Amino acid sequence: MRAEVVRSPAEGRDVMTSRPTVPAGSVSAARRIIIIGAGGFGREVLQWARDAWPEHSSRIAGFLSAERDRLNHHAGSLEIIADPDFYEPQPGDALLLAIGIPIIRRKVAESLRSRGAEFLTLIHPTAIVAPTAVIAEGSIVCPYAIVSDSARVGTFVLMNYHSSLGHDASAGDYAVLSPYATLGGHAHIGEDVFMGMHASIGPGRRIGSRSKVSANSCALADASPDSIIYGVPGRVGPLIH
Repeated sequence: MRAEVVRSPAEGRDVMTSRPTVPAGSVSAARRIIIIGAGGFGREVLQWARDAWPEHSSRIAGFLSAERDRLNHHAGSLEIIADPDFYEPQPGDALLLAIGIPIIRRKVAESLRSRGAEFLTLIHPTAIVAPTAVIAEGSIVCPYAIVSDSARVGTFVLMNYHSSLGHDASAGDYAVLSPYATLGGHAHIGEDVFMGMHASIGPGRRIGSRSKVSANSCALADASPDSIIYGVPGRVGPLIH
């Protein structure tokens, strides 16, 4: 079944998503925008959100983090609102998942969703997203990333800056693409896969769930779940979690 196309002039671009990202389908429905994770990536997401939604940037209320001093000397007047383990979603709250480790992303997001949390999908205005691409709930597409023709981005995927999905490629739920990571045409990475900086997947190759493609490595063969791929061409071994 094809994903719904949500067109929001307020968000500045067409977003294809499996369901509305906030109750009314638009960031304009959010009373507070809250970023989960107050580390370096969380602070970057704060900037990307301000770029994407300048007219709603005053609604960015702060961060969720278990480390109360995580923002010392950073983020201006914004504060850590709560520990994500104890945060109770309020009506109108919309969350951005700014955690870069797949297993932790999944744990935090699933816990919050079980408490009724709503998540935003963030696409930076400099990203290139084909009108035939599909981007699901909770994903973040950072500056200069590319989601090409008929590519599919699962739920809560992180595409860092200059990462890319070629035509007909796909990234499973909670996958993380570090800066400059790329998938060739028809390539696929499963759920919870982590790709390091400048890692690449050859056209048509498939990487199983929970695998890791090391920085600067190139996967030119399929890999089963729980693998590590390292080197050029990529050698495949078992990933020790």
